[in-house]
Amino acid sequence: MKLDILFEDEALIFINKPAGVVVQQRMYEPGELYLHDEVRKHAPGAFLMQRLDRGTSGVIFFSKRADMNVRITRQFERKRIQKRYLALCEGELVERQTIDAPIARIGAIKFAVRDHGKRAVTHVAPLDATSRGSLLAIKLETGRTHQIRVHLSAIGHPLAGDWLYGQSSAVRPMLHAAEIEMTHPLTGQPLRVAAPLPDDFREEAGSRGIASWTEDKATSEGSS
Repeated sequence: MKLDILFEDEALIFINKPAGVVVQQRMYEPGELYLHDEVRKHAPGAFLMQRLDRGTSGVIFFSKRADMNVRITRQFERKRIQKRYLALCEGELVERQTIDAPIARIGAIKFAVRDHGKRAVTHVAPLDATSRGSLLAIKLETGRTHQIRVHLSAIGHPLAGDWLYGQSSAVRPMLHAAEIEMTHPLTGQPLRVAAPLPDDFREEAGSRGIASWTEDKATSEGSS
């Protein structure tokens, strides 16, 4: 596997993760290729600082220095690391909204909105909408497992292609980690790293009549 490196210096490495690749080794698939292992071949000792689902594409980062990890963790705890996503959902979703609904595990791999769950907050900004699907800019305030997938399903607009929370209407769940903004833990300077949209996302959007947008518009809308 050839890594698509978006940014790298002595402290951090940002990768454009392809859809279909797991981030961590799975116990029941010991021989399966996984991203963290590939990154460690390039940068020995790299630490995983976040996760993305197997079907999700886009930017993910790793720490290359153990002494930076506490600083990065502190940014996560203080919500100073901003992650923005682009998503294709089923149906016509036209209203900007904040989904504030607790999430709990309900099965081996499945989660759902439940009163006893952990608080989860997702900000959704529609960019283009048709009866066949909508393009959304999404900003997370919390980082629960499957949060975007669960929240969109809960409001009746599951991700296109999400076999677990919707239906297999696309080649994969159409979710892309578009950008990360943070303070560089070594230099203290603002750092923004973005990942371009993959071809399968663009093709699925086009097949649903979603074309009147650009990636610059999407990230600016998601920032507001």
